[in-house]
Amino acid sequence: MPYLMIGIDDTDWEGGGCTTYVMYLFVKYLIKDGLTNNIVGLPRLTRLNPYVPFKTRGNASLSIIIRIESESDAVNYVELMYSLIDQMVKRVGKTSPGIAYMVVNDLLNINERLIWFYRKSVRDVVTLDLAHRVADKVNARLVGGRGVIGALASLGFVPVDATYEFIAYRPEDEERPAIDINDVKAWDEATRPFTFLNLYNDQVLIEPHGPDPVLFGIRGDSPHHVLTMGNYLANKYNAIGWIIYLTNQGTEEHRSHVGEFIPYRNADITGVITNVAFDDKGHALITLDNGRKALAYRHLGISRELMNCDGCLAQVWGGVKPNGDLSLYVEGIRVLHDRYVEVRNPRCPMCGGPMESMGRSGLLRCKRCGFQGKLPRIITPRNRWFLANPRASEYRHLMKPSERVGLEGLALYMPKPFLWVY
Repeated sequence: MPYLMIGIDDTDWEGGGCTTYVMYLFVKYLIKDGLTNNIVGLPRLTRLNPYVPFKTRGNASLSIIIRIESESDAVNYVELMYSLIDQMVKRVGKTSPGIAYMVVNDLLNINERLIWFYRKSVRDVVTLDLAHRVADKVNARLVGGRGVIGALASLGFVPVDATYEFIAYRPEDEERPAIDINDVKAWDEATRPFTFLNLYNDQVLIEPHGPDPVLFGIRGDSPHHVLTMGNYLANKYNAIGWIIYLTNQGTEEHRSHVGEFIPYRNADITGVITNVAFDDKGHALITLDNGRKALAYRHLGISRELMNCDGCLAQVWGGVKPNGDLSLYVEGIRVLHDRYVEVRNPRCPMCGGPMESMGRSGLLRCKRCGFQGKLPRIITPRNRWFLANPRASEYRHLMKPSERVGLEGLALYMPKPFLWVY
């Protein structure tokens, strides 16, 4: 039996809209026509390279897999999607929506070139010409403008790690209600560690602040936990509907783990910190012994960790922006070795009393019993091996929260909830 894979991107604009909402309405149309069982798995929300200069607000593309009777059925679904986009999207500014679709007979053998294109779209700058050339190779069709790049990339999302997001929606003509922090605290405690980035101190992180129709979003490694928390809040705050997406959020898919500085890409460098200077705004300029420079913004909340780090061997990663000398904009820092150590005298081997130096002779003398001898000093590292991540409120969609460490891949073994859209 053939399957239709259809993806969309670039349907939001500066004053509103949301690509996840377009996909949600598409799914609702399928459900209304009694086609719920034709949907394979969950719809997929894929975040692309966060450093490209022409990205949309969240840089998200969406895709869905539908079981069809024949290839001719695919046209009807594509026409429905195109009609929705045409009705809902305002083509203003750089908004350039696109659709990508293809019919396959085996979901277990997705074309490797398509998977490569997804990974490149998450980590690099991709041209429209490349998208068309890849589409020709994998027998996909592209409809629309620049959004076809992300739409095609989403079709190649074959996860080795994944998370879920429960997204609830509100009427666009009504003001977004403020979510009570006590509600979020209670559910955060109940669903931890299978949901993440719900709170930061007294700040609610699940509600957006843009003009989109999203009421809130709950992210996690279990669809059942995000469903339980999200369904309660959706009812309390009068959501008009909601859906659960399988996503690449929080997986660090965008990290290249290479040290080469290429504009608009992620880079990962290791070196000795030779200088950390703070400007009048509190931003930290880090210089490494290999001549590379990295900038850690004050609002990331890691500046304090960098104090007294001169001489430390560190791993630094982030995005490269072409600001004159190609500076690295820091996402995280891991100090691998600290040059600072504490040297102290040992205790007396006779009575356990404190020892003191007797000068240039190198002898130590016990203050309590008078014992003298040449004993080795005790060297203790300052113990500043640490991982400095941004504060939770500053995480980009693809960055992996520390609470996800050890849960990688768990989402791939979670069964699809019976109730996943409303």
